[in-house]
Amino acid sequence: MANVELKNVSKVFLGQSGVVHGLTGVNLAIPAGEFLCVVGPSGCGKTTLLNVIAGFELPDQGDVLVDGARIGGPSSDRFVIFQEPALFPWLNVRQNIVFGLRMAGVDQRIQDEKAEALLKMVHLTRFASSFINELSGGMKQRVALARALAMDPAVLLMDEPFAALDAQTRDMLHEELEAVWQQTNKTIIFVTHNVREAVRLGSRVILMSGRGGSILKEYPIDLPRNRYLEDVQVVTIASKIRDELRQEAVRANEAGGTDAH
Repeated sequence: MANVELKNVSKVFLGQSGVVHGLTGVNLAIPAGEFLCVVGPSGCGKTTLLNVIAGFELPDQGDVLVDGARIGGPSSDRFVIFQEPALFPWLNVRQNIVFGLRMAGVDQRIQDEKAEALLKMVHLTRFASSFINELSGGMKQRVALARALAMDPAVLLMDEPFAALDAQTRDMLHEELEAVWQQTNKTIIFVTHNVREAVRLGSRVILMSGRGGSILKEYPIDLPRNRYLEDVQVVTIASKIRDELRQEAVRANEAGGTDAH
């Protein structure tokens, strides 16, 4: 587990039309073990937020801290899971899961123990010898999650990991991700366009503004777990956030479009 903190973080990019504000004065404290979901209009800076926490981008102003230490780039204590899992097709499921451990020179016995535990956790034990092209989209994302957990990062950064999946598969992975979070107490920062998904998974949802990459509102989600997308309370809270999101998207369009990456 790790605390993540952003202090007055700003990030700008130089685009064809001039300066683009990716993030502007973002202050955000994420306690260890929180499941934080991030929503906002397209281009509002959600991915830029993940990138500065991951260390892929360094802020032009302000600090990103993990457990009080300023980050200076990518590190094994933060692992990103993307919409496309980027697995190695020439390796089987087990080999993909332990790839990072093998590159780090971890003892083979420990690799085997971790692989068995993680295959069981993500319900892929009987597919351990399968190659990636034999798997469904949902199974590929389970492999990506297991590969991330094998490295035992303090923070999992998830950039719309279920966006390309069908509804039934997404529902199953919601349950599995929630179970993994409850078992491991990892700090998870989850970006999504799906507001109901954010309410179903998150202990808190932040809404980013349509222009400038700032935080517009925060919504604590004080609902019992485990939740489901069809729960009345989930739908009610999601509708409230979606209304605000829609209004923010309209404001951004009227002001000339979104401004962030």
